[in-house]
Amino acid sequence: MARVNIAADAEIVKELEKEAKSRGYTIFSLTNIALKSMLELIRSGEDSTTLSHLVEFYKITKDLDIIPVTSWYIENLVKLAYEKDQKALEEICDGTGQQISSYLRSRASTFEELLQIYDTIKSVLPIKDIRIKRVNDEIIEIRITGSGFSSESTLCTSKVFRKILEAYYFEILEMTYSPGGIIFTRVKYQGQPNK
Repeated sequence: MARVNIAADAEIVKELEKEAKSRGYTIFSLTNIALKSMLELIRSGEDSTTLSHLVEFYKITKDLDIIPVTSWYIENLVKLAYEKDQKALEEICDGTGQQISSYLRSRASTFEELLQIYDTIKSVLPIKDIRIKRVNDEIIEIRITGSGFSSESTLCTSKVFRKILEAYYFEILEMTYSPGGIIFTRVKYQGQPNK
């Protein structure tokens, strides 16, 4: 296999070399893996930034112990749980919201930082869009699309989203959800409490 020199940021190469040595890899093998992965992404029509988005998403899924399952599977489980015991399902959704919001607060101390994380990983999330509109100095409207198909799964997602907003000191003034994964929320920022 022929070798070529490629241009790269000297600091990044230094850090890569250090990590490679500490883990028993060669810089040659790591560079080839990285370049091959980037080539596969670009050939499949993805943007070059997708790789860094996937790395960030991987960190989150690893931290939260998320397992990949199809949305069809989740939709059907949520519907069955809702039919069997609606109250228990809502408690599970609230608990999930608490878990996710605690994790997100550890990664992003402000809502603006949270939106930056979302911007980084949105291309690999099932959520299609988040729209934020300032109504006045106090009130903000947030609209999420793509958060489920059925009303049951969107109900669950809305409970998770409620916990996230509350963790960032928003008072929920209004929250509605509808099948197709649309959640509309009107909130008021309460400000971070004094410690």
